[in-house]
Amino acid sequence: MIYYHSYLSPYARRVLIAFEEKGLTPEKRKHVYAREFDGLKDINPCLMLPVLVDGEMTLWGSNLILEYLITNYANAPSTIEPEFAKSMTRPEHHWADSRILATIETMTDSIMNLRQMKMSGIESDEIAYLKRQRYRIDVILDWLEIQATTDGFAPGIFSIMDLNLICALGNIDNRKSFEWRGRPTLEAIYDRYANRPSVKITATE
Repeated sequence: MIYYHSYLSPYARRVLIAFEEKGLTPEKRKHVYAREFDGLKDINPCLMLPVLVDGEMTLWGSNLILEYLITNYANAPSTIEPEFAKSMTRPEHHWADSRILATIETMTDSIMNLRQMKMSGIESDEIAYLKRQRYRIDVILDWLEIQATTDGFAPGIFSIMDLNLICALGNIDNRKSFEWRGRPTLEAIYDRYANRPSVKITATE
């Protein structure tokens, strides 16, 4: 198993946390930027990281990789509560959970969009499109604040929704992009997992 990923990527971190939770030790090949990976087009036509190669299976898209790992690799015995998710969504709440995952994915895309533009010397207050991206993030965060509980989106488990959220918020903090706090429920979820070993060890990968 080989995992190609970029540095401080919220998408890559989702999978890195899952590896830790499942006790998996793939070979990790890290690139600062996806564009540094000369052979990327040979394994992913989208030209994006992360990419997982597991024998004859090659997958890209972090939530698709998560689904693959959840489906094919059982969790390592957990000594930490809550237990890591055994499915992408709760069967009895599939559509509601899927909607939350899709919404967090949209927010993460907007966060990274702003980041990429800033790296190119373009600030969000200079272009109408980027202003809308920034506004979208706040609207989503306000909506997520209402959907969640202080114990997470699925109390009793470390859900994929929680995982996606903390990776997005962690990226904002790592990059000092903007202030997202002031939403007590989301803050509680973030703080709840901050010292979990899988979360802590991947904070700077």
